[in-house]
Amino acid sequence: MDPHDLLPDIGIAILTATVVGLIAHFLRQPIILGYLVAGAVIGPLGLRWIHSAGSVEVISEIGLVLLLFIIGLEMNIKSILAAGKQLLVAGFGQFIVCAAIGVGLFAALGYGLTGSNSDGLYLALMCGLSSTAVVVKLLYDKQELDTLPGRLTLGILVIQDIYAIFVLAFQPNFANPTVAPILKALGATALLLAAGFLFSKYVLRFVFASIAKAPEMVVAVSIGWCAAVAGLAGAMGLSKEMGALVAGVSIAAFPYSVHVTAKTLPLRDFFLTLFFVSLGMKITPLQPSMIAMVAVIVLFVVVSRFVSIYPLLKLSGAGRRTAFITSLNLAQISEFSLVIASLGATKFGHISESTVAMVIYAMAITCVMSSYSIRFSHPLFLAFDRLQGKLGFGRVGDGDVVDTTGHAERPVAILGYHRGGRSMVEQLLGKFPEMAGKLKVVDFNPENLKLLKARGIDGLFGDLSSLDTLHHAHLHQTKVIFCTIPDMLLKGTNNLTLVKGLRLIAPHSKIVATADDDKHEQALLEAGAALAIKPYDLMAERMLPVALEAAEIANDDSSPEHAGPATEGMRSAA
Repeated sequence: MDPHDLLPDIGIAILTATVVGLIAHFLRQPIILGYLVAGAVIGPLGLRWIHSAGSVEVISEIGLVLLLFIIGLEMNIKSILAAGKQLLVAGFGQFIVCAAIGVGLFAALGYGLTGSNSDGLYLALMCGLSSTAVVVKLLYDKQELDTLPGRLTLGILVIQDIYAIFVLAFQPNFANPTVAPILKALGATALLLAAGFLFSKYVLRFVFASIAKAPEMVVAVSIGWCAAVAGLAGAMGLSKEMGALVAGVSIAAFPYSVHVTAKTLPLRDFFLTLFFVSLGMKITPLQPSMIAMVAVIVLFVVVSRFVSIYPLLKLSGAGRRTAFITSLNLAQISEFSLVIASLGATKFGHISESTVAMVIYAMAITCVMSSYSIRFSHPLFLAFDRLQGKLGFGRVGDGDVVDTTGHAERPVAILGYHRGGRSMVEQLLGKFPEMAGKLKVVDFNPENLKLLKARGIDGLFGDLSSLDTLHHAHLHQTKVIFCTIPDMLLKGTNNLTLVKGLRLIAPHSKIVATADDDKHEQALLEAGAALAIKPYDLMAERMLPVALEAAEIANDDSSPEHAGPATEGMRSAA
């Protein structure tokens, strides 16, 4: 790889992906399809504009590392473990069932399983893995990562990654199998996990506490931590992606994880674009002899997911909807499979180049299919459910698990824990202590977050000026959002900008903002606020009875029963 070709190659890849991606968008096609086509256009199969395909692959690998890091940051271990038996049964059983069926199928089709003719074994293993990059992006765009099927999907993907690591460790010995590589991989993974969590607990937490008031440093340290753990994983013989996942999970418990996720998402999306472009560049001319086998592989991937995941989830207590959507989410071939295929063909000589080409085509097809199937997963389930009804298997009943919210419900969100927000929390908890479990507060001061946590309130570290931060705070799940800080104290944003952004993020939530005057109040209401509170008017209402009493003027309207409209509005919103 010539380093002088790196920047021009990246520029060509990004420009082509942008143009073809826009065309796909205007034609209402999946953006991933556009990126794959862009890669095919500029790759060896097309115009050959890329001087060094290796340069784009290096950058795409960074995208995968960042993707796994962000998955780790967003991974709620408690939520995943809450899936309990369902995740354990489906997660560890799916790959074994798919691989076993695959070995039998591909052996029956004449593919070998041992030595330098291990195409059948490789196909079985590769078809058992699903694409983390594709699935997470599609579920994230659809805002379904935090549903029960989303959590189960993510958990199964993580377990698949563990299986993939074992396959990579065991791969050199396919011709002469031994147990040592597996034990080595297990030991290295356990050591990496232990080291990552211990270092984050006893060192990183103090580093984050000292830089919490400099949000840009929080992001820089987090990405540095990701690079360090990914590099350590590579040095230990594990995948860098596994290291990035450990890095993310080890700091996910910190209140800064939402902020880091929001800030690193644009960087991740940039690199992931290059990943899909590089995948398109690997597409070679399809030979007529491959067409039937590519169709068999694609069909096997889809059917094997429903043969393995669906019954396992049903037997472990999940409903038909959850089992169906989880199976559908995972019906594609993993990017890990391409790594396994490439090593098997070029380094170990276990499989032929034609097998690698077929896997690439099958992966491209299943990824595009998933773009549609995940987008329309719920209508597809309804059609599946109607078919079950016609066949006499019944319809969705009360026993089915239908989860659409993910996190425990926090119906009230407060943006900013300054004087207004603090006073509101104090008054709420003073009269209604049970409200602690229903509040979510977004603030950038770690000391405030400690106080909130001690009182059982969900406190999130975040910059209110960042729309991505607010999005990752899951504000779309709340019923009412309070913007408690006046414009003069906000940095990088204002109440009008917040209301406009919140209306996009949480279209069904009631928004209560802070206004300076009547004109500001009207602008906030027009932007989508349900109520605009003017603190100075509230102050005047409280002062009015004292002034009238001093002037010996009777005014029944100053009694609590005749509080001003702003006060009544606040009560109604709360």
